[in-house]
Amino acid sequence: MIYNHDRNNSLPGDNIIWRIEGPFDSTYSLALLNREIARALSKLGVDVLLHSTEGPGDFEPSATYLEANSDLAELNARSKLVDNADVSVASRNLYPPRVEDMGFKCNLLHSYAWEETAFPLEWVQNFNKHLSGLTCLSQHVMKTMIDNGISIPTVVSGCGVDHWERIIPSASSPLDKLETRSFRFLHVSSFFPRKGPNELLEAFGKSFTRDDDVCLVIKTFPNPHNEVHKQLAQVREQYPNYPQVILIEDELDDPDLKALYQNCHVLVAPSCAEGFGVPLAEAMLSGIPVITTGWSGQLDFCNEQNSWLVNYRFEQANTHFKLLPSAWAVVDVDGLSEAMKSAFQSSVEVRRTMASNGRALLMEQFTWEGVAQRLIDFYQKINTAEPVRKARVAWVSTWNAKCGIAAYSEHLTAGFEQEPFIFASRANDLVSSVSENYLRCWDAGDDDNLSDLTLAIDAKEIDVVVIQFNFGFFHHDHLNKFIKEQKEAGRMVIIDMHATLDPPQAPHKKLSNYSEGLVLADRLLMHSCADMNRLKALGITENLVLFPLGILDPKGSVEPSVAKNAQLTIATYGFCLPHKGLEQVVDAVSLLKRDGISVNLRMVNAEYPHDSSSALVKKLQLQIKELGLENQVMLETRFLPDEESLALLNGSDLVIFAYSPTSESASAAVRYGFACGKPTLVTDIPIFDEFGDTVWRTKDNNPSTLAYTISQALDDINTNSSAFVERQTLADSWRDQHRYSRLAQRLEGMLQGIFVQNNFS
Repeated sequence: MIYNHDRNNSLPGDNIIWRIEGPFDSTYSLALLNREIARALSKLGVDVLLHSTEGPGDFEPSATYLEANSDLAELNARSKLVDNADVSVASRNLYPPRVEDMGFKCNLLHSYAWEETAFPLEWVQNFNKHLSGLTCLSQHVMKTMIDNGISIPTVVSGCGVDHWERIIPSASSPLDKLETRSFRFLHVSSFFPRKGPNELLEAFGKSFTRDDDVCLVIKTFPNPHNEVHKQLAQVREQYPNYPQVILIEDELDDPDLKALYQNCHVLVAPSCAEGFGVPLAEAMLSGIPVITTGWSGQLDFCNEQNSWLVNYRFEQANTHFKLLPSAWAVVDVDGLSEAMKSAFQSSVEVRRTMASNGRALLMEQFTWEGVAQRLIDFYQKINTAEPVRKARVAWVSTWNAKCGIAAYSEHLTAGFEQEPFIFASRANDLVSSVSENYLRCWDAGDDDNLSDLTLAIDAKEIDVVVIQFNFGFFHHDHLNKFIKEQKEAGRMVIIDMHATLDPPQAPHKKLSNYSEGLVLADRLLMHSCADMNRLKALGITENLVLFPLGILDPKGSVEPSVAKNAQLTIATYGFCLPHKGLEQVVDAVSLLKRDGISVNLRMVNAEYPHDSSSALVKKLQLQIKELGLENQVMLETRFLPDEESLALLNGSDLVIFAYSPTSESASAAVRYGFACGKPTLVTDIPIFDEFGDTVWRTKDNNPSTLAYTISQALDDINTNSSAFVERQTLADSWRDQHRYSRLAQRLEGMLQGIFVQNNFS
């Protein structure tokens, strides 16, 4: 042991042998975490073993480093003397997060960090299978882990920052030999996209000019992915009178870095996402306040008393993981500009008070000893608590009916290991179903107060209630009351939001009317970043989860391209409804025929049980006849089993979704085109934003525009052009990440994880 403990006074870690595995001998952030946790655990009486390893495998720590850190050298030496069978608990922090070879009595990942909202499913599966528990740096990380299906006990251990107190700043600052303006903003980061570099540079240019007594100091480092020089050149071209920027790319040791903090006035960190945000904490401990984005891990210690928190919008994350979909928060440039001007105009006393507030919070709640104590508490609870049973899940939805949400529910729940009980709406237009595990106990519409549904859920002793939301399903007063009652009964409530745009045909159906209930839910499953931003506009952010609609799993290989000179066939798919642009597609086929381009059209568009659909079917039949397209267009309006409808799509070369603007948040129908592996063309409207560059896009569904885009797409397909090959490659990746089987694993893990969190903690 390193520390001499008086054994007459028991310590929290007495009789625990704790093996910490990971890097510890460098300036790497994970190495800092591992060595400081090792020291803090040892101080609390734990017998610590420190083993040097990384994601790819073990390695010998630096002899020079061990010589300079005798306490860590002793812990490292002990790791080779104690048999694994005698170890009480082993915990790792390494990258990639290798866990499958952990074979101790208790296996943990400690102080885990992640930023964007998506997380690799394969890692989730390994964590759930091989770990006893997981501790995270922040609330943001813990929520992200659970949202991605982590179902083992998971808690926030926090991050220690008091090691920064041991750092004595250098007598001179890196700025001493430079002529800088009097007021200095500081930015410390890799300058990668996650750090918000473009927004930072634009906001600085919007806020100030070279005539202002202010500069921006950027501390970064050279890297192939760091484009700071290019970005600076571009922003200076945009703002010819751009203010002063000082760029520091040299490596600084901690004393020099602390001196740099102390010679600046405000840290600006407009990150899209942080696991914790150590530089922000270092800034506060060094005496300067912070400007940062009002989302993600830094909010565990950044607040209105110590920081300027800037508004943001959710966008698709741009990281090397290429996870789809995955969100982060892009700071509002105007808001960042206002914050920078406010900070510049603030008094020395205001800035000093804000930094002091931050320092007090950090030194009270974010010490390494506090982290170590939470780790010990977590281990002891895992060691003594009864395992949390499987949650009993209620699924409130339409079911085996002519409804896209009913089909979605059946496909998604089919992948659950433990089938949820379906509390279905009463319906007349039923289709076949493989499940008998359901009860019809509520009516879609405004009239049902959901009392029968409440009684049915009570009778089944349900733990978690999953509600499929569409405006037409529930009156807002009834749903708000139902959610409140379920929460008061101790149940977890998850709401799958299939629509977030106020429906224009029903003015009383405003999303804001439902906010009283939505804010109470444990999670709101959102199908797009646009959906998330609409909820954010209502002040609801903490329970949002970006969770996509799924696509069917493949049942065999599909050849996506056609042989040259073969008869080209395009297809439409989905319910026969006015907003889907079906008449325009027929007109486009007529225009193509006029121009000498002969294509067949398969319209797999089932009639929906509504007058507007019946009327459209008749209009299409007449339109096809009047245009003389009977031999080219097949109109199938029966509600077919998936196997039959997909077989019709399989025979096509291009599937078209020519929608007009719609209030729907995502399209279930378009996923059938993707499930077939077929090239897809869509109108350029928000409902299809999630597909990125995997699809061809037409500006609108004007027949002439459609005809031109269809012709271009078919030419790419028929010639196997590079554009076609690239789109299909992207589409293959998109399909793999959106399979119902994968989403079912994630959602079932999420539901269990929420249940475990509520019952374990």
